[in-house]
Amino acid sequence: MPLIDTHVHIDFYPDPEKIAWQYENLGIYAMFVTNLPELFEKHYKSFGGFKYVRLCLGYHPQVSSEYVLNETLFQKLVLKTRYIGEVGLDYQNEHADIKNRQIKSFEFITSPLFNKGRIYSIHSKHTEDMILEILIQNKVKHAIFHWYSGKLSTLERIVDNGYYLSINPKMLKSKHGQKIIERVPLNRMLFETDGPFARYNKQLIYPSSFSEIYSEFEKSIPTFSETVFKNFKRLLIEKDLFK
Repeated sequence: MPLIDTHVHIDFYPDPEKIAWQYENLGIYAMFVTNLPELFEKHYKSFGGFKYVRLCLGYHPQVSSEYVLNETLFQKLVLKTRYIGEVGLDYQNEHADIKNRQIKSFEFITSPLFNKGRIYSIHSKHTEDMILEILIQNKVKHAIFHWYSGKLSTLERIVDNGYYLSINPKMLKSKHGQKIIERVPLNRMLFETDGPFARYNKQLIYPSSFSEIYSEFEKSIPTFSETVFKNFKRLLIEKDLFK
């Protein structure tokens, strides 16, 4: 059964090209998220042609205080990919102008102009209700809530609207993370590492350690490997149905 990783920051590893080739050679499907359109553009020449590694066009909300979204560049680069991430909202302790900048940028990124036939990997820390409101307003079909840590009531609404949630090994180590995992329906569950930021046994996560990590999940979810791959495959098919 092929393995997947729907959220990984390959460019933050010490040797990104080596890591990308590990995913490729092991046949592990990976969504390589970026933090800025400029970084997507930088990496596209090196990583845009991989079969298993899918380069994602991103604008991380946590960089919004330093970088304004280059909408012209985003609009140009979005034609090169069907994968958008990491994008979202995270304006806790930010000034009102940064909060408004994030909301405006996220509304632009998820607008009907771009969202047909594309998959979003979404950062929603403390902003899950606003995120969901914008996704519904813009009629986004395909979104993955990455490392969800919000309210269980909102989680139910996320699922009711047909979106997915990606879980990682770090979530197994916290009570709230375990509660989230328990509440995610099997047909909406995906796997991510959020490497190199989320670690496994205090070590960086590498593709070679995936079998061990998947086995850890299968202690509580016996069909885990089959389930997350089946869901990812379905998501890819659905993406192409709504171009």
